[in-house]
Amino acid sequence: MKLFYNPFYKLKSLHTFVKVAAILIVFLYHPAKLAAQDASQQDRVKGWSSDIDTLLYLVKTQHYVYKDKPLPPQMISGAADLKTKVAQYSDERMLLELEKLAYYMGDGHSYTLPVARKVRSFYMPVQFYLFSDGAYVIDAGDPYKDLIGCKVVSIYGVPVSKLVDDMNGYVHQDNKYTVQWFAPSILRFRGLYEPYGMPAGAADIALSLIAPDGKSIERRVTFIPATDFHGIPKLIPSALAAGAPAPLYLANIQDNFWFSKMPDKRIYFQFNQVEDKDTETLAAFGKRFGDTLQALKPASLIIDVRNNNGGNLDLLGPLIDGIKSFEKSNPKSEIIVITGRNTFSAAQVFISILNRDTHAKFAGEPSSSCPNFVGEGNYFLLPYSGAMGSISNKYHESIPGDTRKWIAPDYPVLLSSAEYFKNQDPVLDLVTKKMER
Repeated sequence: MKLFYNPFYKLKSLHTFVKVAAILIVFLYHPAKLAAQDASQQDRVKGWSSDIDTLLYLVKTQHYVYKDKPLPPQMISGAADLKTKVAQYSDERMLLELEKLAYYMGDGHSYTLPVARKVRSFYMPVQFYLFSDGAYVIDAGDPYKDLIGCKVVSIYGVPVSKLVDDMNGYVHQDNKYTVQWFAPSILRFRGLYEPYGMPAGAADIALSLIAPDGKSIERRVTFIPATDFHGIPKLIPSALAAGAPAPLYLANIQDNFWFSKMPDKRIYFQFNQVEDKDTETLAAFGKRFGDTLQALKPASLIIDVRNNNGGNLDLLGPLIDGIKSFEKSNPKSEIIVITGRNTFSAAQVFISILNRDTHAKFAGEPSSSCPNFVGEGNYFLLPYSGAMGSISNKYHESIPGDTRKWIAPDYPVLLSSAEYFKNQDPVLDLVTKKMER
């Protein structure tokens, strides 16, 4: 039984072998074919080099800081070096390298995405999250759902802690919590692992994990096209809670804004997006909410913006006015704002104004931005690769002269994996206890 076809099966002499080999070499490596490959590679190098130049031009002409001052030397030298390495790098790694150039703009709104219009990206069908006790799988597609709840020790043999630490030096950010927010999604992308030695175009990748029962697991995860990547996802309720209801802060995250009454004359207000809803504008809600606060006069108001990554800050006025009016007419009422790494952009403006104009206290973990920051969604599309991103062209100064990198919580609380997978909320639990005293 013939299991395979050997083209050299009937060759009886070395002379015959050499002749056939010569014919094959000519056929496979004909100068015309090599010339076509060289031309294609030359076009690619020129295309990416042009995109690099275009990015520098856009930064120079559009960025809030660098349109009036020289570009950072590291950006210029990094761009020049990158041009010499295009032929060595895959398209996926080139997108990562463009993000490294964007890092030098020094703000959380200037970036290059790991996906593009004209080149393909691949990622793992697994979603990670960084808890106080490490990185864990919180969601996954088939056939990896059994990995949900596992701690991720290393990816491609590189400790997750090192991967995240390295990101602090090249992922766009306003502060270190921006990286904590972005890192779990960036960890999914194939291009990230080429600098650590993984071959370009690898079909899969090795993960070292610890299962919930404490056993070590080695698993290979196959990359899939990143066609459904739509930015950094909000945290989802635990898939392993064994019937425990989703905690309040994760129960209705798709609703832009809503509130409910709590025991002991408390009101819980969740603000998930600075955008109007189809059924109600934020302005109308702000007035309705303010009227409700004045009518009910709650002893305490909890404002939860852990899931709010921004939107249109021009819509904030009526909501802020309602909260400030409530505090002014009810000075003994307590206001506590719960923030997290997903609190960003227009949501940062919201909490900065509350920090400036009210006596609100803060709980949870710091937000991903500063009281004053360069930030605006000013989008670009590079012509050759279709790489997409943003170059910030505005400065938002909510608290003049404030140089803090974040608003430090009065009641700092970090979420552990055990608490998350049980659908517990240690932040709201602490806040509630503080208000009961």
